[in-house]
This record gives sequence, C-alpha cells and structure tokens, in this order.
Amino acid sequence: MFKPRVLLANDDPANLLALTSLLSDRDNYEVITARSGEEALRWVLKYDDFAVILLDVSMPGMDGFETAEAIHSHPRSASVPIIFVTAQYADEIYRLKGYQRGAVDYLFTPVIPQILQTKVAVFVELAKKNLQFKHQTLELEQLNARLQEQRKQDLEHINERKQAEAALRQSREELRQLASYQERIKEDERKRIAREIHDELGQNLLALRIDVAMLHTRTATTHPKLNQKVQGVLEHIDTTMKAMRAIINNLRPIVLDLGLNAAIDWQVKEFQRRTGIACELLMPKKDLTIADGLATALFRILQETLNNVFRHARATKVTIELYTRGERLVMMVADNGIGIFPGCRRKANSFGLVGIKERVSALHGEFALDTAQDKGTSITISIPLDADVADSGAGSADVHAVTTIRERRAADGIKPIGTTTKSTDTRRRRKESPVKLKELS
Repeated sequence: MFKPRVLLANDDPANLLALTSLLSDRDNYEVITARSGEEALRWVLKYDDFAVILLDVSMPGMDGFETAEAIHSHPRSASVPIIFVTAQYADEIYRLKGYQRGAVDYLFTPVIPQILQTKVAVFVELAKKNLQFKHQTLELEQLNARLQEQRKQDLEHINERKQAEAALRQSREELRQLASYQERIKEDERKRIAREIHDELGQNLLALRIDVAMLHTRTATTHPKLNQKVQGVLEHIDTTMKAMRAIINNLRPIVLDLGLNAAIDWQVKEFQRRTGIACELLMPKKDLTIADGLATALFRILQETLNNVFRHARATKVTIELYTRGERLVMMVADNGIGIFPGCRRKANSFGLVGIKERVSALHGEFALDTAQDKGTSITISIPLDADVADSGAGSADVHAVTTIRERRAADGIKPIGTTTKSTDTRRRRKESPVKLKELS
C-alpha cells in the first residue's frame, strides 16, 4: 500500500526533532528529514511524490526561499505543496515573499501542534487521492487500450464475417442461378424429347396404324383368321400410342401449348382421376397470357404441390386458386388434410417444399406457407409478371397458334379439353360439394 512522504528541512536539530515528534502519525505517512536546502533538494530529486514539504526559511547556504524556488523549478516537483515554518521572519513582507515562491502556507513558531498535524494530514490525504486518481487513470488508459485493441479485432472479425457472408450469399446466388439454369435446360430437353417422340415416333405409329387399319378392312371377309391377327396388331398399336402419349405428358404435357389455364385445368383433372381426391379449381375465365418459361414453372409448382398433398396430407379435398393481383400472378393451393407437423420440413431427403421455394425464388417471387395440425395446409405463391405479359387476352397470332395445335391434336386422335373452371368472382361463394371434373380422354 502506498505511504505518502513528508519532508522536514531545518538546520536546527532541536527544531527538527520537535517537528518530527509532532508528526507522529507514522501509520499514514513517512517523515524524512534534511538539515539544509541542498539536502532537501537531493531528497526531492530522489523522491518526487512528497505529500508536503516543511521548510525553514533561515538555513545556511541555501535559504528556504531559494530551496522552494529550486524545488518548483523542476517539472517533477513543481506541484509539491510547501509550508514555511520560521521563528525569525515573521513580518508580512517575508510572508508575501514566501507565497511568491509558491508556498501554500506560512507558519510561525511555536506552532500549535493540532493545526500543523491537521494541515499535514490534509495534504497526505490529498496525496493519497492523487495517487489513487493516477492509478485509476492508468487503469482506464490500459483498459481503453485493451478495448481499442479488442474493438480493432472485433472490426476485423466483423469485416471477415461480412466478407464470408457476402461470399456465402454470392455462392448461394450462383447455386440458385445454376439450379435455375439446370431446370431450364431440363425443361428444354424434356420439351425437345417430347416433340421428337410426338413428331417422329407418333407419326410413324400413326402411319403404321393407317396401313394396318386398311389391311384389317380388306381382310375382314376374305381372310377371317388373318383379320383377327390384324385386329390384335391394331390393339397393340393403340396401346403403344397411349403409352407414347403418357410418356410425352410425363416429359412435358402438350397441353402447355394451349396456355396456362388449359394446362392447370388438365393437371387438376388428372390429379382427381388418379387419386380420387375432390378438387375445386378457381381461375379467371379469360386465358392468362404469360411467358412460356413462367407457365412451365407454375405448372411444375402445381404438380409438385399436388404430389405432396397426395403423399402426405391425407386430404379429401383440395382447392386451387389462380388470379392476378396488380402486376403479380398469385396461385394458392389449400387442402383439408392433417397439416405439417413440427420438424417434418427438415426430414432427410425431403425436398418437396425446398424445390418449390427454389423455383419461386428463381422467379423473384414470394412463398407463404400456412399450416396447422389437423387443419390442413395452404401454400400461396406470388410471382411478378413482365410488363409485356400482363393479364390480357390472347392476340390473333396466339389464337391462330392455339387453333393450329388443336387441329393437330385432333388429327392425332386426342380430344380437346373442356373448360370446367369457375370465375374468380365466385371465390367468396364456394360450395361445400366438390366440383366434378371430366376425365381427359
């Protein structure tokens, strides 16, 4: 623990002993004595932390005034308080001279012990406070230095984390773009294969069926047994053509060429036919004219959503709603199934919802999931529309293209799809009984 020092400088041994005896509180401070001004200066040079210095004015060689001036001229001891104690120079002139030399007090002997002890105790306590303040200042400076260093390290860590997050975001964006690109490539490849099967294999099968049908007609009366064989061949050809159509629809339904409304209508009918789950389809009567890529993506999203309903929801009814809201296209699929239990979305190898979210994200859309246990699940997606593909009717060129496709499908023996959708104006007046959708021939 720090113990302040008190310096007594007096050339008279009796006075020095008397003053030393008065300052007997040795537990709070240490008393150092000097018998000349020069010796007092040596002690000041050795210790610069004196709480107070008591100087005799009349000393041989260097008097008290010169000693005080020398002490205060040094930067290390410039603030040390000095009290003059004298018995000879008691007039006001010398008192003023002492104050001019930097003294804080000027006492005459004999001094009152209590006054001297009190004055010394005040300066000792002040020295302790100053030292404590210095220590606190040093600790604060060290703490500030540590905080500055920690802040510097934190900033470096923050910058590194920001760089890592930026790199991660860029990597995710690149992966999303890659997935979107691969999806487009896959859809294009499916479309190409489906068209090649339709144009090449389909035409060959159709020509083969025509030839076999002609053979069947000519052998009806002349070669009954051959006619039966030909009938079997015709049935095999018809079966092969149905299988071919199923393959084409699995790759890319041709109904997508008729527009998004027709494609969704067909998909909902197929889902109801395969699963037996009642479906209610609500969408505008007017055909939605949108880009082919967006229509294909929406069709795949609906396909994946309905597959999830069939595999997991245990639903008895599904409601599909499609409408435009401003510059956005909104599709909602809701079921009355068991809902999604907590933790089910993170099952291993469960990528249904993840795939849907990635498709929506690639289209810069929004995905919302609303589910509760035993209260069903509702999925809503909102995708922005391009300015040139807003909610408007098809132009004359589009109508001509659709007519051409229908004629080609009719020539291939495919029946046209009947429209059984409801207008969005009836969304608020839904009936509890499911809408029966006709099967697609």
